[in-house]
Amino acid sequence: MTSPALPATPAGIEVGRPSPASPLLSDALVTIVTRFGLAVLIFGTDIVLARLLGPAAKGRFALVLLYSQLAAVVVGWGMDSALAVVAGRDTATAKRGFANALVWSAVVGGFCVVLSCVLYGLPTDVRPRGPLAELIPNLSANQFIFSALALPGELFFAVGLFALLGRQRVVAYSVIRVLRRGVLLVLVVAAALIARLSLDVALALNLVALGATALAIAWVAWRDGTFSVMPSGSLLAEELRFGSRAVPGTIAERLQFRADSFLVNALIGVTWTGVYSVTTGLAETLWYVPNALGTVMFSRAVQPGADAARVAAVLTRTTIAVALATAIPAALLGPRLVRFVYGSQFSQAGVALRLILPGVVLYSVVAILSRYLVGRGRPGTGTLVLAVGLGANVVSNLVLIPMYGIEGAAASSSISYGLTSLLTVAVFHRVSGVGFIETLVLRRSDVVALIRAMRAIAARLAGRRTGRLVGLRGGAPAAELVIGEHEPGEEP
Repeated sequence: MTSPALPATPAGIEVGRPSPASPLLSDALVTIVTRFGLAVLIFGTDIVLARLLGPAAKGRFALVLLYSQLAAVVVGWGMDSALAVVAGRDTATAKRGFANALVWSAVVGGFCVVLSCVLYGLPTDVRPRGPLAELIPNLSANQFIFSALALPGELFFAVGLFALLGRQRVVAYSVIRVLRRGVLLVLVVAAALIARLSLDVALALNLVALGATALAIAWVAWRDGTFSVMPSGSLLAEELRFGSRAVPGTIAERLQFRADSFLVNALIGVTWTGVYSVTTGLAETLWYVPNALGTVMFSRAVQPGADAARVAAVLTRTTIAVALATAIPAALLGPRLVRFVYGSQFSQAGVALRLILPGVVLYSVVAILSRYLVGRGRPGTGTLVLAVGLGANVVSNLVLIPMYGIEGAAASSSISYGLTSLLTVAVFHRVSGVGFIETLVLRRSDVVALIRAMRAIAARLAGRRTGRLVGLRGGAPAAELVIGEHEPGEEP
């Protein structure tokens, strides 16, 4: 169990110490490498879908995935973080927790498939007219069915991955995340080479990719000795109680990142949703790079025995510095890059990218500092901050999208991300006593640490440095931050 003085992992996960067979630095390096891999795969899949489907179909594809992922967050009710906690206790508890995840995904997820279809107005021979159809227009009955069917898979994907984290199977966790993106990209490209890729085929392939990752999670659990189909009611009740403390903040954060896409669809149409999905996809991909480089720098800059607040401050200022360094060339080259890579139909996405980037840079601090607040017993404060940011996001989108289109949506995101970041830093300062400059301004020693870290990694990759990876400077708090770090708004 993580000490209250240490920063918690995402959504309040408490991770035990890794076994000797899984050195901390080895796990951290795998995590960092897979972040870069995920960024490449997400970028590649986005380009292929945009080129093959066009703006309108890509917009519908984005809406289908967004609904199933958001619904899975609500239906999961924080069981992902809860399972990470209970899975780390012992093998017997982990087995019951995994069985609970299977049953919950199948039973509750299956019920929500039916409920979603009913709320969308299905079955029907005409245009769906249910309440969900009013909130998410421009999808056909078949397209929404694909979204509903993906819900149990998204639910098990999230909960199952966190079970692996609880068991300290960090490599398996990272590889399976990459597997999902890689399988989808390979299947989409293969389908396009064999025959013309349609939207329905792409949506079906997404279900196949989800199925492949579910099998991979089950296989890892079986190898770990924690696969079971015998659930425990008492453990489930404990998980739901734990999850109920984490889920409000998780839902608020996820909505802050996804509400704009739904509002763009409802207010100006699905074609613009497809264009805007390129903007948000590129913007969120940028989080993978600074977070990865920030953790490399952090692992060298933090001194052993540093307290949790100083650890969080180092990681915050290094991450935001790298985010800024990444965002500047993206802002300068973004419009030309989008036009060249995605095609002229998506050119407006590059303009909107410039407007969302300030918020992206600012929000890179939230994923770090919010975990510190949870670890200090202030999850309610973090949830309140996220709720304020969500409110600002919705209001500004309702005002700016009708006036300025996707540029208004991008500006609204920057406004809400910036507000959330400022409030988070202010709360962190009040709780920890760490100054604003120490938290946000990069130091010369940080740059030196990054250079040394990159040289050490390059030497190891080139074979000039060998031997067992023995751990991170900064000790267990450092390792837990590196391994547990996540990009804002991402799926697990």
